[in-house]
Amino acid sequence: MIKINLIPPEYIERINRKTVVAKAVLAGVLIAAVITLASLWQFTREKTIGFILQKREAELSVLQKDVDQVKAIEAQIAEVQRYLNAIASVNKGRLLYSHFLQDLTGDLPQTIWFSNVNTTVRGDTLAVNISLNSRSAYDLAYWINYLETSGICSGVEVGGISIAETEEGRTLTAPVTFSYTAK
Repeated sequence: MIKINLIPPEYIERINRKTVVAKAVLAGVLIAAVITLASLWQFTREKTIGFILQKREAELSVLQKDVDQVKAIEAQIAEVQRYLNAIASVNKGRLLYSHFLQDLTGDLPQTIWFSNVNTTVRGDTLAVNISLNSRSAYDLAYWINYLETSGICSGVEVGGISIAETEEGRTLTAPVTFSYTAK
């Protein structure tokens, strides 16, 4: 079979040129459409982010008022705390001797009495020297044990115990030293 091409070659070239031009125009339109869609997407995104930013800035301005109120309240709390600390520091030393005497005589047996009590203030503690008299060795041992285990006294030291016979009976005398710390 023989093929005879009756279409002139110029006509085929024109058709091919038109096809290339149509493809170029289609490619240009597609590129323009993609650029337009990307631009619209970026524009919409920018507007959405701007709207969210305005909304959050409005929330921030509302919350900033609350933050300022909290800071003012914290400043007031700090001022009150400084005031209370000043009162506590004044009262701490003022009632030290009252607490000391209450703690010292709170669990004192009836057969024990003091002939001398010397104290020296050392910061928050008292250095105490006591001349102790007792009619009962058991009560003396009990009270010294109380001092050692009470938690308010530390470094309890008992000096030499002397025993004297009197008309009223036997009297035990001992020097006791310790450090007292208020609760």
